[in-house]
Amino acid sequence: MNKPVRVLIVDDSEEDSELLVYELERGGYNPVYLRVDTPAAMMAALNQQRWDIVLADYSIPQFSATVALALLQEKQLDIPFIIVSGSIGDETAAAAMTAGAHDYLLKAKLARLVPALERELREAQVRQEHKQALFKLEYLAFNDTLTGLPNQRSFLNSIQKRIEQSQRKLHGLFAVLFLDIDRYQIVKYSLGHLLAEQLLVAIARRLETYLNPGDIFARVGTDEFALLLGDIQNPQSAQDRADQIQTALKTPFKLDGLVVSSSTSIGIVLSTIGYDQPEDFLRGADMAMHHARTQGRGGSAIFDRAMQTHAVERLQLETDLQRAIKCQQLHLNYQPIVSLTTGRVVGFEALVRWQHPTLGMVSPSEFIPMAEETGLIVSLGEWVLEESCRRLSLWQERFPKSSPLSISVNLSARELVQPGLIERIDELCFAFRLKAESLKLEITESILLENAEAAATILAQLKQRQIQISIDDFGTGYSSLSYLHRLPIDTLKIDRSFISCIDKQGKNLDIVKAIIPLAHSLKLDVVAEGVETEEQLLKLKALGCEYGQGYFFSPPLNDQAVVALIATMPRMEIEKKKFVTAIADHSSRRKNSGADDFFKASDSRELRRVSSNQRFSSTTG
Repeated sequence: MNKPVRVLIVDDSEEDSELLVYELERGGYNPVYLRVDTPAAMMAALNQQRWDIVLADYSIPQFSATVALALLQEKQLDIPFIIVSGSIGDETAAAAMTAGAHDYLLKAKLARLVPALERELREAQVRQEHKQALFKLEYLAFNDTLTGLPNQRSFLNSIQKRIEQSQRKLHGLFAVLFLDIDRYQIVKYSLGHLLAEQLLVAIARRLETYLNPGDIFARVGTDEFALLLGDIQNPQSAQDRADQIQTALKTPFKLDGLVVSSSTSIGIVLSTIGYDQPEDFLRGADMAMHHARTQGRGGSAIFDRAMQTHAVERLQLETDLQRAIKCQQLHLNYQPIVSLTTGRVVGFEALVRWQHPTLGMVSPSEFIPMAEETGLIVSLGEWVLEESCRRLSLWQERFPKSSPLSISVNLSARELVQPGLIERIDELCFAFRLKAESLKLEITESILLENAEAAATILAQLKQRQIQISIDDFGTGYSSLSYLHRLPIDTLKIDRSFISCIDKQGKNLDIVKAIIPLAHSLKLDVVAEGVETEEQLLKLKALGCEYGQGYFFSPPLNDQAVVALIATMPRMEIEKKKFVTAIADHSSRRKNSGADDFFKASDSRELRRVSSNQRFSSTTG
């Protein structure tokens, strides 16, 4: 079967053109051709369709090969160009080749036509593939393949151009916005990478509809976007655009039959900050975004230089934390967990503390989130777990006749899915001769949703070893409670924010009243955190809460104080019986009286006197 080829012939002789076509047919081609003999005719032919090759006579009355070649170059067309002439000198041929012709041959020797055409078609194909590869590389260098938006490199180039225009007073104010998608990791781990990527594409398409002429919208990170606003009127204009974006994202996305909600935290840098490097704008907007997030998700903030100072201080603190973990400059305190039925200490929660050499005591609320963000939480958690097991082993060895005690250790999301976690726990229990049931691991509700499948697998393996699992800060996370009956959980720890006001009628009391029966229906124990008053204790006891911890019983203790406490526990058990009996009598009187208010001043004098005598003294802690 003859191969098709589209040939544009520049010649004033129809007979010579037919000879060329004949030669191509003899060579196995089925040429579709057009003969032109003027520049206008050639231009019309080039506009009409794409040609595979041009065969041009060197010189005809109204045209020439050099003019024809110039027309191709003017239109930036890379089409093989072969001169076919009755006679042409070597110097003329060389000049034509220099000008861009690919080959030349004589009309009297057309046997070379087909080999020359095939060679030029192959080389043209190679050139085309090379151009496509270069175009793809250039596209990948400046565009995001998932969303089709400009990437960070392209965005920085756009900022650079805008800085230069601003310096030349060609334009007015501009602003850079940094957008980070809130809860993206939760979507990715709970619904899968594919759906998470669909969410990013949907966000990109939606926000594109809010762009103004001159705006540049780019994807600059996994779940991070950036927006360059040109010619804003004033700083409020940038804030208004940020508010508009956040409003746009409040409408949920429908992805594969699922409804996914999203919000974004936004940082803003105004051109009035005076930066002359595009990286500084992007970094400043990123800092402002993180500042906005500290105020709550879905917010925005305008960058100021104080944020940069804070960021530098934070970086130094991260470095100090890394050194503190490596050099074991941290220490643990242990807060007793008390049975509200017997008054006996049943265990301790390990709480990490950091005494900075120059800053003093650094709050866990500051360095724990930092450790989670930087990944230091893994090495920190390994140390806490090992040190907790070591201390419990020493206490058990020193007080072999003491009642069995447990140690509770917090586990972060990263630690839970860290490879080798189960094996590490097995090694620690073996090395310190601990029974697995004496180790309790505390996780938060959010962990279960961030990586539900992996969490379920790991928790099942822990349960097989009789290790206890507690849900920490219960009630402060997500509303879904389906995991409570699906996962091997032993204990709910009610967050201190709900305990603080349960001695008064209100929502907190209603929430606690709902949580405790829910836990009991699922055969779970309940620990109340942050118990600080006698009234709170009595309420919890009446509601059937099994355990409590907080400053009413004891603050977190160092190792020496824990040893002293355990040593005094046999004596304290006898004294506590009075306290427990008083609580029981009080509950009985309330039940018989039918009073709505649990704690009444008239029958609490004895309880106050007994509890004040039996409460752990501050000297012990």
